[in-house]
Amino acid sequence: MTERKELRGGVNVVRRHGDVVHRPASAASPTIHRLLRHIRAQGFDGAPQPLGFDADGAETLTFLHGEVHEALPPELRTLELLDSAATLLRRYHDAGATFATAPGDRWWLPARSPVEVVCHGDVAPYNCVVRDGLAVGLIDFDAAHPGPRLWDVAYAVYRFAPLHAPGNPDGYGGPMEQGRRAARFCRVYGIPADTRLLDAVADRLRALVDLMHDQAEQGHEAFRSHIEDGHADLYEADIRYLDVNRDTLLGAFDDE
Repeated sequence: MTERKELRGGVNVVRRHGDVVHRPASAASPTIHRLLRHIRAQGFDGAPQPLGFDADGAETLTFLHGEVHEALPPELRTLELLDSAATLLRRYHDAGATFATAPGDRWWLPARSPVEVVCHGDVAPYNCVVRDGLAVGLIDFDAAHPGPRLWDVAYAVYRFAPLHAPGNPDGYGGPMEQGRRAARFCRVYGIPADTRLLDAVADRLRALVDLMHDQAEQGHEAFRSHIEDGHADLYEADIRYLDVNRDTLLGAFDDE
């Protein structure tokens, strides 16, 4: 008998039939499928393989076995998990750096300059597949778009260090520990942790808040619900936290 499960994410309802995932398609889906085929051809196996579209128009992809967490539980707040997430993101970026865009390509989010890679756009525990305590796969490429490496790294650091204020329920650790973890993520990935990282994290969160309000105004129910639940307020509080603790975080960068 084929296993069927309904998996509710932050925005989409995703259904799994055995080892095939059915997700709502978008105008960007054909471009994203081409990207996924490209990175697989480059040897990156940490992403779903696109299979096409079902009779209802939903996109179909292979299922990546492992655990996916909304936020990292205490047992996964390890340096090994942190290092593996940084390594996974670097491997994905390197595999996608040779992706050739075409005139007909569609992305949900606009390209950002300088274009260095195709950003995943939402690297976080809830889009990261974990096996045996290590990050082994990325899922949900809906927010993929061309942009700088730092744009992706900044959001991943925000989520995995994490650079959250004490009031954020997904946060843990103080600014010194968070700063050291952020610097370690960057070192493993291969870029410096400095003022540019903190600026990019704040800019990335501001862009997220703007996107949430824009989508809510256009009638997107999930984003409206997220705003009502206080998600945008949490991001605003985290931006203020980064500003207040900037010197401490920068000092921690030098300690790592």
